[in-house]
Amino acid sequence: MSKAKLIEILEITGGVTLLSLGFYFFLLPQNLVIGGVMGISVLLQNVIEVSVFIFVANIFLLIVGLIFLGKAFFLKTVYATLLSPAIIFILERTVPADFFMKFMHESPYMVSALFGALFVGVGLGMVIRNNATTGGIDIIQNMMHKFLHIPFAWALYIIDGTIITIALFVDFQAGLYAFGAMLLSGIIIDRMSLEGIAGYTVFILTDKTKDMQNKIYEKLDRGITKIKVIGGYSNLEKEMIVCTIDRLQLYTFRLIIKEIDPQAFTFVTRTHEATGYGFSKGSQTWEQKE
Repeated sequence: MSKAKLIEILEITGGVTLLSLGFYFFLLPQNLVIGGVMGISVLLQNVIEVSVFIFVANIFLLIVGLIFLGKAFFLKTVYATLLSPAIIFILERTVPADFFMKFMHESPYMVSALFGALFVGVGLGMVIRNNATTGGIDIIQNMMHKFLHIPFAWALYIIDGTIITIALFVDFQAGLYAFGAMLLSGIIIDRMSLEGIAGYTVFILTDKTKDMQNKIYEKLDRGITKIKVIGGYSNLEKEMIVCTIDRLQLYTFRLIIKEIDPQAFTFVTRTHEATGYGFSKGSQTWEQKE
């Protein structure tokens, strides 16, 4: 197994573990329903054991996904889909769900919503960042997108919105906190799934292009693009350096500019997603020969 595959499996495992811990220790004790199969399991916990329902529902949905979405989707989904109910099954038999929440005497709903959203958001974000999925309701959303041509985001809102609306009728106060937790976890998921491959793009107009280029190669090991530009006032032709870096390299980049050409005209833009060499964790690495 290549190092890239091992890292991705470890990150997916860590993400599913965080997701499961957040659900079991924070959302479940206060009956907070934030959608998905886990949300339905909260509504039905007095009828069927949570881990059993999640396992049965996920197996059923995996089979549906295999039939309608194909083998590739099934293989990509099966590990995380079965790992989550397995973790919850073990927790149910070793640690009570209110292990932490029994000590929360003030604003228990607020604590549950905040920490549940944090764990679920970070965990699911780690899974998505590694091009995986936890299955479950995601399979229905993919089917709605593929066969009904409903945008994936809208499919998510329709399904999770329906589940949370039902929860509002069961317990209005818990439903409101669950709605807030869903919004917060969604923000965290977006941050986690993109931040890992986000960066900054630096644009530099300088008369010392060669020196700047060499120092960037030496200090940052980043490639650059040089673009011919013409000054609007001077009509002189110059070269503009364009370089995309990650967040940790931004400070070093500023030092390079200050060292080589303090008078260089520079502007920096936030890049929401950068892929390719130095940024991607994706398919090219996975396809290496072992």
